Amino acid sequence: MKLIRSTPNPSGAYPPIQEVSTTNVPEGMAVWPDSLETDTFYQYGGYVLLAINAAYEETPATVASYVPNMEAWEAWKSTQPDPIDEAKAKKAAELSAACNAAIVAGMDVETTQGMEHFSLAETDQINLTAAHSAIQAGAPGYPYHADGELCRMFTALEINAISAASIAHKLYHTTLCNHLLTWARRAETIEEVNGITYTDEGMPEDLAANMAQILSTAQNG
Repeated sequence: MKLIRSTPNPSGAYPPIQEVSTTNVPEGMAVWPDSLETDTFYQYGGYVLLAINAAYEETPATVASYVPNMEAWEAWKSTQPDPIDEAKAKKAAELSAACNAAIVAGMDVETTQGMEHFSLAETDQINLTAAHSAIQAGAPGYPYHADGELCRMFTALEINAISAASIAHKLYHTTLCNHLLTWARRAETIEEVNGITYTDEGMPEDLAANMAQILSTAQNG
């Protein structure tokens, strides 16, 4: 048997319909007949107006019919966050995390030992800045290490190359992330927001052109 409370919550919404095994109908409850559909009830989150037949002798109070309570439903909806705003906030967090992960993952740089990989976690960036500063101050070399390799003395040219590569790497990803976040903010549908991924492929033409210009200018500079 299905039961529903015969009075709504203070908000105007009825609690969910209950499935019970007992044949007793507690005070304050009404029977929801099996013949009465429930889809509309849940579609409107319980914001409905019930027509309840009063209890009579052995017949418990029973819901005869119901209609959506549009006034209460619209009032409740007006207090809820826009689903697209939630999607945009989630996408912004996703893109920012992807950008950070990409930067930390680092880049490959050609050195005297061949192609080596250099991660860019926060401590790596601090150490690389110190190494580059020493070279700028006139040091002929500086102790550093590639991922998974022993520390060795890197030449000034190598340190400069790694530093330049790290700057270009960070610039690309921060610029990409900025343009993707702009795209997400101006998206007009949840489907468009959810379709944005951490790549420059498929980016709107104006954003792609602006990103290309920025990177080109920075590279030429």
